[in-house]
Amino acid sequence: MVPPPASSPPPCLEVWLEAGKEGRVFSYANPLNLPVAPGDLVQVQLQGRLHSGLVVGCPSECPADLAATALRPVLAVLERAAVNPRWQELIAEVARQCHTSLFPTLRGVLPPGWLGPRRRSSGKGRQLVVLRRTALPLSDAPDLSPRQRALLAHVEAHGGERPLRELIGADGFGRGVVRALEERGLLRGAKVSQPPGNPHPWPPLQLSGRGKALTGAQQQTLHSLLGGPSHSEWLLWGVTGSGKTEVYLQAAAEHLTKGRGVLLLTPEIGLVPQLLDRARERFGPGVLEYHSGMADRDRMACWRVCLAAARTNEPLLVVGTRSAIFLPLSPLGLIVLDEEHDSSWKQESPMPCYHAREVARLRCQLEGSSLVLGSATPSLESWLRTRGPGQGANLLSLPERVGARPLPAVRVIDMRHELAEGHRGLLSRALLDRLDALRQREEQAVILVPRRGYRSFLSCRGCGTVVQCPHCDVALTVHRRQTGQEWLRCHWCDHRQEVADHCPQCGSTAFKPFGAGTQRVMERLVTELEGLRVLRFDADSTRGRDGHRRVLDAFGAGQADVLVGTQMLAKGMDLPSVTLAAVLAADGLLHRPDLRSAEHCLQLLFQLAGRAGRGKQPGEVLVQTYTPDHPVIRHLVDGRYGRFLVEEANLRRQAGLVPFSRACLLRLAGASATATATSAAALAERIRPGVEAEHWCLIGPAPAPVARVAGRSRWQLLLHGPANSPLPLPTERELREMLHREVSLSIDPDPLQL
Repeated sequence: MVPPPASSPPPCLEVWLEAGKEGRVFSYANPLNLPVAPGDLVQVQLQGRLHSGLVVGCPSECPADLAATALRPVLAVLERAAVNPRWQELIAEVARQCHTSLFPTLRGVLPPGWLGPRRRSSGKGRQLVVLRRTALPLSDAPDLSPRQRALLAHVEAHGGERPLRELIGADGFGRGVVRALEERGLLRGAKVSQPPGNPHPWPPLQLSGRGKALTGAQQQTLHSLLGGPSHSEWLLWGVTGSGKTEVYLQAAAEHLTKGRGVLLLTPEIGLVPQLLDRARERFGPGVLEYHSGMADRDRMACWRVCLAAARTNEPLLVVGTRSAIFLPLSPLGLIVLDEEHDSSWKQESPMPCYHAREVARLRCQLEGSSLVLGSATPSLESWLRTRGPGQGANLLSLPERVGARPLPAVRVIDMRHELAEGHRGLLSRALLDRLDALRQREEQAVILVPRRGYRSFLSCRGCGTVVQCPHCDVALTVHRRQTGQEWLRCHWCDHRQEVADHCPQCGSTAFKPFGAGTQRVMERLVTELEGLRVLRFDADSTRGRDGHRRVLDAFGAGQADVLVGTQMLAKGMDLPSVTLAAVLAADGLLHRPDLRSAEHCLQLLFQLAGRAGRGKQPGEVLVQTYTPDHPVIRHLVDGRYGRFLVEEANLRRQAGLVPFSRACLLRLAGASATATATSAAALAERIRPGVEAEHWCLIGPAPAPVARVAGRSRWQLLLHGPANSPLPLPTERELREMLHREVSLSIDPDPLQL
């Protein structure tokens, strides 16, 4: 972008609009003499439609070949300084590292709806739902839950009414709590009009509260975090239950008190509710939330609050996921990435394919902020940064749980012995016995199942045909409705179909489902242990804005004995009543064809183990496997994650694998299998000389592991080269010009999945 214009309003503006794959810059007149500068967001017309665009230039004169009277006018300024120079510098560096151009990167990191076509405003404002306290006395409802009573007290403290979106947004209450109080007649909803341009004001943070008492190790860690240089990176390695979150909150309080903003980030939307509740309990309802599970208008509102606060140097605290790393907080004092080892920090699609950990480092370097990476199972890359001379990060340790609670004991169930002794069930006898005893003691359990759905796939017993998705090269997963009727679903493209009554290949009616998903495990638990209360926690059961909070609130309130879920179950949740954590079919996690499979599997198992024994009662972990002697299982039993890192680093160093080298994946996709394969081959031949000249090697082209998704053929090329070296590739535009026009390209530097 060009430098800001002089004080007089510019007669002409250059505005970047979403048009084509990379957008285009158009010239517009400024007949209203609006005071506009580069970085402002403006409203214009393009082909008869209203668009919001970004001002990228303010020339002192209109182009010679265009008279100002012939140009369409800028209609309004929507947001001033939407993109400031420092933030633009960050985006430019992200674009360079991700091997793409600036404007597509801007489009990818700004909130949805910020740029592009806009709806015409009716000028009547927006309808809001306001919840009002009724005259029904509390004595008529003596059995309210603590959460319901807290919501009623909150509404009464605000004059007896509160907007619904504030209750379930800034105030942190779930829709289920609101709905229950409406059904009991204690709250009543009413629609009111909100005048345009008059958004509900965001409450300020409450900085006068005190945090919890810290252990000696926590105090030492906090002292190190706050006593280091303003720009420093810390790896906080703390076992599960060691109190990392309280350290984050007290460090955040110190930065906020000094007028500096804080980003408190977590890798999964499912982890946001608990972290958000902790932050709002400490700092009040003014804590912001930002993630892809929010409505577009709510994300834009959060972005605007951040911009407005930056203009007055008001510190903010935001709890969010990966995309929140780009929020325009200023001044920014602290970024926390909890569960820093998690693969969800890496964006795979669409471009730019950034890693939030690397963006956080860039941002801290540019703004002089501190970065805290927290985990009970640090990634190999982050751990290596704390080792040896010239280290990029400092290591802090919390080796014990709060209250000196013991870590859970790990018990391995050899399923080969179960089978040899005639027990062919999905659930081992040891697990069933433990669950039965646990229920009698009013304790809880979590059970990890690698797959959601009812069964993994459906196969014909006559000819062996597996029922495949018609649009993808994957088997359809069997799901079951509450009525017991089964149906099939693709977890890649979401294709759905009914179960056929005969095989399409041989006509046989002998279909047999194989494998087990979360639905099947729930069914077996209820069948084997009568009266056992079970909830499911996976992508199917947590749909909707409040899906994760709804399930976790119900489980936390004791409405179920067992929570069955997929990998999201193992990540960072604090459930004090859980004394048993179990994993079924651990072998499906151990034997994946990926160089990081051992690291990711051990991290997952350690994290799952960490859900047990966080309250007053000690915990236990049961692992069902057919390979109990696998190195990953041995490390889990011995609790030797540090030793695993040493061994894994030596193995990868000897083999020259990442992170002791670099990789880049070029992904191609197209509707035509022939055009996609031909483009992949042609691209490989065009770039091979330049790749090899920089001492990199090119592997492929080859079909992707799942060669067809949603009817599109997929191929890939893998580049492998020296560590810390730049990618030996032409620009993204030049690469795209080498491909068939119907074939798409994605560039993924340093991919986590090959």
